[in-house]
Amino acid sequence: MYKERRKKLAAALPDNAIALLFSKTAPYKVGDEKYEFSVDRSFYYMSGLDKENMVLAIIKVEGRVSEYLFIERYDEELAKWVGGRIMPKDAANISGIQEIYWREEAMDTIGSVLSRYFSGYANVDVYADFTKQEAEQADSEAHIFARSLLQRYPHIVLHDLAGYISALRLVKDEDELAKLQKAIAVTKEAIENMMAHAHAGMGEYELEAYFDFVLKSNNCLHSFPSIVAGGKNATILHYQENSQKIKDRSLVLCDLGAAYSYMNADITRTFPINGKFTKRQRQIYDIVLTANKMIMQMVKPGITLRDLNNELIKFYHQELSKLNLLKHGKSVADYYWHGVSHMLGLETHDVTLPNYKLQPGNVFTIEPGLYLEEEGIGIRIEDNVLVVEDGCINLSKDIIKEPDEIEAFMAAHAK
Repeated sequence: MYKERRKKLAAALPDNAIALLFSKTAPYKVGDEKYEFSVDRSFYYMSGLDKENMVLAIIKVEGRVSEYLFIERYDEELAKWVGGRIMPKDAANISGIQEIYWREEAMDTIGSVLSRYFSGYANVDVYADFTKQEAEQADSEAHIFARSLLQRYPHIVLHDLAGYISALRLVKDEDELAKLQKAIAVTKEAIENMMAHAHAGMGEYELEAYFDFVLKSNNCLHSFPSIVAGGKNATILHYQENSQKIKDRSLVLCDLGAAYSYMNADITRTFPINGKFTKRQRQIYDIVLTANKMIMQMVKPGITLRDLNNELIKFYHQELSKLNLLKHGKSVADYYWHGVSHMLGLETHDVTLPNYKLQPGNVFTIEPGLYLEEEGIGIRIEDNVLVVEDGCINLSKDIIKEPDEIEAFMAAHAK
């Protein structure tokens, strides 16, 4: 599987090029304590390895492809404290890469490759993922390694690898889809555990604990920090304090997901803490639920996520006008201010490309919401869908969202 992915990447690259991918390292927190390590997802996608301080090099010369993997040297003393690092034979078995060297040999080995394979070339194209979310973000290993390589070999030309990787990661294979379905199934169980134990006056953090228990019981991690927002807190898009008591007759918005083998579910369900929607809550909820279903029906290959969002805004303008909520200079943007969708996969907000048109194999979220801050009502309903030739499949269809079903479920589990 990983070998086939690397083969596709090499085929996409121009001839006479080197692609470098880095697994990353966890930064130090205090003293000798480190932050939790999280592997670079593109490195994992191409290798199946999730250990620190590794480098993968793919070299393409006149149509021939070579692969090199650099791993940390085994340290018997360190193994007594934190466990042993992966051995070369194990790394080879997982990744399918046979040429394995120690991490400290990476720069000299890449230099030898440049001298051996690219002697006489006016320039050599070197690709790495140089993505930054903001200008002040610290340089990644790709930036640091590439800068050092450029100082030693000024004739190389650096290029961003991100677009090539994204094009591959956007289309999910059967293995990824199976893992995602497992993550969604665990998320379903966890959400139902929350609903079954919900009651007025409990803390957001208590409700969150019922979700966490199911994830831990299934050996899953969190896709992202959970949002468990009661009442007015649900009108804060990325509320994460989860520290308040949930008042009676309030809605609680739960945006959360399980991660299984690095594939991330991302589900939002909104339900009444006491098990019964008020008339006004039901009125707004029905609009959001209709929007969720409408957008799902519009999905097809060739459309963009922006197209879907534009259609949602039109629908909201129509529905909010009926409720007289667009008076006195108010617009849809006063009640809805995020996109209706984002890509999903190895990252919760997964990779994409500019103006990307959907194609079969894409997985993304559909998450319309409405937020009436003055009324303390925040509602979002989020599903995960797979694009197919004639539309989409709702991968999270078994997680209840019909208001009558929610009320019936909570009534059946009321203490």
